[in-house]
Amino acid sequence: MNSILLFSIIGVAFASSDELLSVNVVIRHADRSATSGWATSESPSILFRGNGELTDDGIDNAFAQGKDFKERYVKSGFIDKRFLPYEVVVRSSAVNRCLMSAASFTNALFKRTPKDHAVVPPIFTKDVETDGLLVPLLTCTDAWEDVITKFNLTSNLDVQKTALVAMMMTQWPAACSTVNPALIDAIVSELPNKKIKMPANYKACAEGPAKEFMYKYIELLAGAGDHYNEVRIKRVAGLLTTELLANFAAAANCATVPCPGKPKMRVYYTHDVNILALSHIFGVLDRFNGVTPAFSSALVFETRRNANGPYVKIYQKDGQKAAFVDTNNCASDCSLAAVTAAASPLAITQQIEC
Repeated sequence: MNSILLFSIIGVAFASSDELLSVNVVIRHADRSATSGWATSESPSILFRGNGELTDDGIDNAFAQGKDFKERYVKSGFIDKRFLPYEVVVRSSAVNRCLMSAASFTNALFKRTPKDHAVVPPIFTKDVETDGLLVPLLTCTDAWEDVITKFNLTSNLDVQKTALVAMMMTQWPAACSTVNPALIDAIVSELPNKKIKMPANYKACAEGPAKEFMYKYIELLAGAGDHYNEVRIKRVAGLLTTELLANFAAAANCATVPCPGKPKMRVYYTHDVNILALSHIFGVLDRFNGVTPAFSSALVFETRRNANGPYVKIYQKDGQKAAFVDTNNCASDCSLAAVTAAASPLAITQQIEC
């Protein structure tokens, strides 16, 4: 009788065990100025690095985001607080705002040196022109047929720009009727900056309607959601999907934790288009609720193992001020086999050239 009870207790303990094997973080760069244009005449002097560059708020928020991840993965003991190069690998798009965000984020992760200097891991990157992993390929003139038809465009040249103009003419929010559509990126980007005093109509537009409009446009570029296009979405996130699936499998197939020669954490710094494309591929696009991803928004893929085998749990952290939110991807089958089977059709091993 006692042996049966002991076996039952051991069985319950085994069934309830859950082991974290690896973490993959795909994260958008932090706060930047608009890629073009300014919301106010004072904006250029306040956002002194220029259009498209990381702001001081962005540097601070990327650092704060790093501290949030430190709480979850370093202070928990999963990652060594001293930084061990074989544990953590960081890769970034070569665009300045991504590289600077990656540096600020990792600056916060680890214990400082005895002389109080930050420990910043190496940040790997590749030329923008050849980086199909983290820089969205949007310059091709093909695979835009659905967009050309939808907006009755007459050419496949500069579809990105002409589609945006068409959307502004047909889908511009009523709450933004007094705002020049050309300022949409500027007012959304500058809204969080307390030093910039935007007019009330700009704020009203930027606080919701403009972000919803931006979501639709980014979704179109990504080939995701309502604008699904297989070629576009593969060009944007197909290579990264392949790498993530390989990372999951490597962690799951290793007999020990940590796995010799395999990092426990990988961080990929990228852009909003990539975030939405990847969210679609892994079935969690709905978590953004039709609003463009916040600066520093992250998808966190935890490869775990329990009594039933390896599985992948996906969290969303939509900006530094947001919590780690369970995307509920495990409400259905989130076993490694199921996640791989669902994402594999949009995974590619070689970039689809123009």
